[in-house]
Amino acid sequence: MPIPKKTETINRTTAKERVYTILQQWIVDGTLEPGERLNDADLAKYFSVSRTPVREAIQMLNEQKLVEIIPSSGTFVAPINQEDIKHVYQLLGGLQALALKLSIGSVTAEDLEHLNSLNENFLRCAQMGAVPATIEADYQFHRYLCQLSGNPYLVNYSDQLSIHVSRNENRFFKIYTTPEVSYASHKRIIEALRSGDLETAQTEIEANWAVSTMQGGS
Repeated sequence: MPIPKKTETINRTTAKERVYTILQQWIVDGTLEPGERLNDADLAKYFSVSRTPVREAIQMLNEQKLVEIIPSSGTFVAPINQEDIKHVYQLLGGLQALALKLSIGSVTAEDLEHLNSLNENFLRCAQMGAVPATIEADYQFHRYLCQLSGNPYLVNYSDQLSIHVSRNENRFFKIYTTPEVSYASHKRIIEALRSGDLETAQTEIEANWAVSTMQGGS
């Protein structure tokens, strides 16, 4: 199991959380590839912790469907199932449509300005060909839409689903072929929020995620 060069020591008081966070990032960005075996002894040595926090972190990743624990075989990075990804995109479309419903009428001029700034950053990153930065910029735009709902549970659930979106896009989409499509969709969502047009905003966000299912960007 190839492990990146060690750069820091893990604080024992937060060992489980930090091991979990780093392993999750490696899985999402492709450092650890689908099907790769995870050895808890090797990981414990790498992080300078006991095997207990490593096993706890792996269990958390298993609950997120990022790893598979196969009895008598071991623990492996989960494959990327495109049917599952399709379901995730559908859920995000519906969840963010709900976020728009909860936020409509209470969005401020500052919120709209921030959304515009996030969208411009998304397009700029895409035009530069910086795929990881583009994926992150797109995530930040959609996350802010969720934050406008004022519902922390909605934000948290959207975050958990978005992990699978980022993983899929990091692995399969080396370039954003049509960033202008997503950029224009984002603009229409912003304008619908500005005018208080909930129906248009919800239609756009669901269409945005539906298109993403096919082209790999939202």
